[in-house]
Amino acid sequence: MFVAVKRWWILLGIVSAFVILVVMIPARAYSMILENYGTHLLATKGTIWYGSGEVHAAGKNIGRLEWQVYPSQIFGGRLAFKVSMQNSNISLSGVITRGFFYTDFQGAVSMEAALVNFVLLPYEVHVQGQFALQDLLVKMNDQRQMQVLQGTLTWDGGLSRYRTNNETRVFEMPPVMGKLSHEDGFAVLNAQERTKKISLIEARFRPESGLFKVALTHHMLELSQMPWESAMDASEVVLEVSRELY
Repeated sequence: MFVAVKRWWILLGIVSAFVILVVMIPARAYSMILENYGTHLLATKGTIWYGSGEVHAAGKNIGRLEWQVYPSQIFGGRLAFKVSMQNSNISLSGVITRGFFYTDFQGAVSMEAALVNFVLLPYEVHVQGQFALQDLLVKMNDQRQMQVLQGTLTWDGGLSRYRTNNETRVFEMPPVMGKLSHEDGFAVLNAQERTKKISLIEARFRPESGLFKVALTHHMLELSQMPWESAMDASEVVLEVSRELY
C-alpha cells in the first residue's frame, strides 16, 4: 500500500513539473516559428499562453501583437489564439486557428488611409479616411497558399486626388462597400458605390508574386473627373492597369 501511494505521488510530481514547465515556456518561443514565415517577434513578454511581442516583417515594425491561447481547442487537435495588434495605421483583432493542415484568421481589421496610400503611391493616387474590414476570414494551407478569403470592406469616402498629365485633380468619393473573395490564386476586391450600388473597382492581388491589378469602371472614371467617351454601361470596366508590388 505504501509503495503504491509513493509511486502515485512520484507520478503526480512528474506530471505537475511537466505542466509547470509548459505553462512557463516564454513567449519568445514563438520567434522560431514565425521566422519560417520571414517574420520576427521581438521584445516579447509573458508566456506562450498569454503574452505579447513586436512583429517585424520586411525590416519594418508592423505593430505590437498580443495573444491568449484557448486551451479547450487543444483537445480538438487545434491551437487557437485570441489576438490583437495595432500601430498608427492598422488595428487588428480576432482569432487565429492552427490545425493539422491549415491556418486561418477570423476577425476584423481597420486601416488608416496612410497604409492604403502606400499601395496607391505608384499610381499617384491619394485618399483620406479610414477603411474597415469586417467578418474577415483568411485560410492558408501548409504551403502558405491562400485557400479562402471572405470579408466586407467599407469606406466612408472623402476627398481624393491623383496626378495625370502633370495635373493634379481633386474629387469627392462617395461611401464605398466592397466584397473580398479568392479566385484562381488572387485575392479579389469588388467595390461599388454604397448608395447607388454601381460597380467602381475590381482589384486583384497575387500574394506569391506581388502582382497587383486594378480595373476601373465607367462610373469610377466619371467620379474621378476623368471622362471616358463611351456608350458603355456605368458599371462596365473601361480601364485596367497592373504592376508588381515586389
